[in-house]
Amino acid sequence: MIPNAPNALPALTSDRFLALQSALPGAKGWIRVNGQSILHADLALQRPTGRYVSRLLLPVVNFLLSGVAIRTLGHNALPGLFFPTLHPKKGLKQIPIWPKGYKLVVANVLGNTDIHEAIVVPAEPFMVLSIRPEWATFDDYLAAMSTKYRTRAKRAISLAEGCEQVDLSQEEPETWVPWASGLLKQTLRKKTVTLPASLEVLLTTYKEQLGDAFRIYGYRNEGQWVGFITAIVDHEAVHAMHMGFEPIYAQQAQFYQRSMMDLVALAIEEKRACLNMGRTATEIKSTMGAVPVENSFVFFTPRPLVKWMMQVYAQRFHHLPSYTLRSPFKQLS
Repeated sequence: MIPNAPNALPALTSDRFLALQSALPGAKGWIRVNGQSILHADLALQRPTGRYVSRLLLPVVNFLLSGVAIRTLGHNALPGLFFPTLHPKKGLKQIPIWPKGYKLVVANVLGNTDIHEAIVVPAEPFMVLSIRPEWATFDDYLAAMSTKYRTRAKRAISLAEGCEQVDLSQEEPETWVPWASGLLKQTLRKKTVTLPASLEVLLTTYKEQLGDAFRIYGYRNEGQWVGFITAIVDHEAVHAMHMGFEPIYAQQAQFYQRSMMDLVALAIEEKRACLNMGRTATEIKSTMGAVPVENSFVFFTPRPLVKWMMQVYAQRFHHLPSYTLRSPFKQLS
């Protein structure tokens, strides 16, 4: 079996996960896979990017797959919160009743194991920071770093000193969702995303279903909202979820590092074992102490043409960004 690696990347508590995934737009019902009943949802590549799918290739792929029902195992708007257990040798037989009209089913799993009759495509790793028991405060976290990386962290904080952090977690969604969804749309505009079409509905659903466990930090500069970040405080871990920002301001103020460090402080304050920082920006997150957890996307299809297309993409066009992992903490004696 492909391990779920709960110690490396804890899944979201089942009651919260079930409530959230069923309420999000795009859910299409349940499917039986390897003895598990799993919700499945719509998937579509919506925007061009130069990172995973070339700007020229994406329209071609979308044209060739037009009319092809593509479904994800688990909701695609819940990255890093659920990983189905697949059998490496059962192949398509682990989906005993193939849904009528479906041509492609995709799952995000931990690890990068070959699976019979499937196309396995490596993904950028999830970056996870383990919170040490001796870290009672954020200052303790900084003190554990070597001088070089502690200086970098403090510089990011100092560059963002003019940026006021506002905890919006207790505010009604209508007070922050309109501008936050606008910033999220700006941030995602050049990326291939598979989120629901309405980002307002996405953020509102998270807050309504998770309540106090869903945290929202807004960032204001000279009275204007310039960024936000959200996170889920679950029983075992804090999960970074959504981030939006004004691009010009964010570059000047190192907003990405600042907001992620605010989530480090949140995980320490809430006494959680780890912070799941999500995918992307692997090297930056490693400078904050996060380590990679390998994962991949698994594609199942009974259609030879569709399978051939996915194999061509995986072999010729799929390229992950390169990065160098950093080790910011002092060596323990």
